[in-house]
Amino acid sequence: MKNKGYIYILITVFLWSTGGILIKYTSGNAIAINGIRSLVALGLFYLYKRGLKIKINRYVILAAFCLMMTNTLYVIANKMTTAANAIVLQYLAPIFVLLWDCIYHKRLPSLKQFILVLMAFSGMVLFFFDQLDGGKLIGNCLAICAGLCFSGVFFVNSLPESSSEDASMLGFLLSFIVAIPFLIQLDHINTVSNIALLALGIFQVGLAYVFFSKGSKMTNPVTTSLIGLLEAVMNPIWVFLFYGETMGTYALMGSAVIIFSVALNTIWTAKEA
Repeated sequence: MKNKGYIYILITVFLWSTGGILIKYTSGNAIAINGIRSLVALGLFYLYKRGLKIKINRYVILAAFCLMMTNTLYVIANKMTTAANAIVLQYLAPIFVLLWDCIYHKRLPSLKQFILVLMAFSGMVLFFFDQLDGGKLIGNCLAICAGLCFSGVFFVNSLPESSSEDASMLGFLLSFIVAIPFLIQLDHINTVSNIALLALGIFQVGLAYVFFSKGSKMTNPVTTSLIGLLEAVMNPIWVFLFYGETMGTYALMGSAVIIFSVALNTIWTAKEA
């Protein structure tokens, strides 16, 4: 059973990792792109759950808002900076969760937590040592904001009365509603963009969620989190192979520092628990 769960998580990570290359091949407004892929994903949710019965409370609404902002900012960042920068900087989320937890419980971080935060933010700073034009600089900042919002998704979903499934469905619905005024900017996209857009909704979001929901119930959360880090490695590989986009030297070093700090955070948290 556990091995089957790990296979589900690996499939999930593979599907997630296609986000960078698919967004690169999708032309049009980033908000509209996120709205359409969210609508397609919501349709798959409907088929998978045989309905869209969403429980609404303040936790679900807040988590849904954070998810909508995460996905929107991530797509915009992908358009402005490299896909590698966008995904790795978003993976600062677990470190931000650590800070939210300290603020929520009104306590200072432990020495281990302080070291992790220092490592992660040192890695983040390295991204800005590369020669960046104005667009990439803004893209990097938006990717960091996406990580901040993503941490909100994790943190709020860990609170009482929260529901990650309900928040996900509501988040996708909100993403589509927000995108409605921008949909007119997708009227001239080509065949490749259409295929990439459908693939984003069906595979990168919709089916990925189905496999993740199955796999996360069968596996150890720590192992699941560590396997999930493969997305930050695989995403830049697909973009390099099929789009020719590469990372800068400092960004590559920063990626290694961030991924290592997030992995260390996962392991230390598990040991303390």
